Amino acid sequence: GSVNGIFYRIREPVDLVHGDVVLVGQQVLRLEILGDGEVSLGPVTHYGVMLFGTPEQPRLARLVQLTSEGIPRDVFHLYRDETVIGRESGDVVFTDDVFLSRRHVAFKLDRTQRRVQVRDLGSSNGTLVLFRGEREIADGDVFRIGHHLFRFDASPRSAVAGSAQGSSAR
Repeated sequence: GSVNGIFYRIREPVDLVHGDVVLVGQQVLRLEILGDGEVSLGPVTHYGVMLFGTPEQPRLARLVQLTSEGIPRDVFHLYRDETVIGRESGDVVFTDDVFLSRRHVAFKLDRTQRRVQVRDLGSSNGTLVLFRGEREIADGDVFRIGHHLFRFDASPRSAVAGSAQGSSAR
């Protein structure tokens, strides 16, 4: 029930649902699956004349960038089969975010199931997803609480191995 929740670093692709929050670099992005009324609105006409505008793309979802002020800033519609976010390369680029890798994360659309999957692209700082409810953690899992990053080590093997090596070296 904390205000910011707990984020876990994904090791493999994860299916997201409406409202899920993903942390990439310093970017906090909320996924919103579009309702039927927003998926394809079609061209607008005014007095029987079609308005000028960028041609529409069949979109399924959007990522809403959330600021520390608690308000949305930018909105990125997901209309490609895969949308890549990075610091230098990708479909969405945050050039000022030094915590993002060059190509950091990909969001893949499954149009038939109306789902979105997130996949880390081998980034240095990882991709983190906000916990939904309870979650079992495993050895080596990394999670974030506030500004603190933790790694869960299930067994004391590194401490035991270190002390055994230290005593045999004497």
